[in-house]
Amino acid sequence: MYTIHQLYDLIGLSNTEQSIIKALSTPKNVQEISRERKISRTGVNYCLTSLLQRDLIRIIRNGKQMKYISITNDEIVDLIQHTLDNFQKSNNRKGARIKTSIEDEFIIHVGAREIIPAFTNIASNNKDERIKAIQHHRSFKELLNKVSTTQLVAFNKSIIKHRLIIDGILNEGAYRDYREEIRSNPHKYEATVKSLEGRMADYTSFPDKFFNHDAEIWLFKNTTLLINWHDEVAIEITNTGMTAFLKDMFEFVKSSGQKIDHNEAMRKISQEKSTV
Repeated sequence: MYTIHQLYDLIGLSNTEQSIIKALSTPKNVQEISRERKISRTGVNYCLTSLLQRDLIRIIRNGKQMKYISITNDEIVDLIQHTLDNFQKSNNRKGARIKTSIEDEFIIHVGAREIIPAFTNIASNNKDERIKAIQHHRSFKELLNKVSTTQLVAFNKSIIKHRLIIDGILNEGAYRDYREEIRSNPHKYEATVKSLEGRMADYTSFPDKFFNHDAEIWLFKNTTLLINWHDEVAIEITNTGMTAFLKDMFEFVKSSGQKIDHNEAMRKISQEKSTV
């Protein structure tokens, strides 16, 4: 909880400005402020100009008489929030970041333009690691609709480049759906299929009816990435306890699945594509 002094420091008020804004809890003119706060009238006028420019005080006119009054503390908080909102909009960022300790952090990424770089960044910090993923083809299909072929190829190349071993769980019908989509538009999917080959992978399948959502999960060494491609929102969790818990859940799901040779399956699809 911020104190009023921390709030004033946050918006960059000098000690003199803080003294004047406190005096203006009730309307006062320059002479009254100068007398009450023992500040020269020149100094008061200088600070009042600065506070007016930042919308922290208001002018009250009564005929020729002019007094000043400060905005409320709640209005100051709203002003800060409005400034932050405008800053985020101007930088096309809608997400949020919460750091709970030196090691632990929770980040919300919004939009494919944030999610793909976030994944690539995590991958670059987990070279030669085994990462775990649960992805229904429904989620992958949303991914195909949300990102360009170039982005998706870069996404897959980052996995290969950093020598990540994918311990993945897919739905049984995933390769069937890959095949149908590629046959419907070979040119569109050619680069994507090529980028999916050559990954070090250990794949397992689960029945189509399970995990049939637009979301997927990626588990790195100490970081979890939950992605919903339909809404283009991802939650990045850097927390050892949560990630360990989710890895245990992953192993429980994997133990009841069916093993798949991912690279062989993708080679067969590529060969079929070339004959279409």
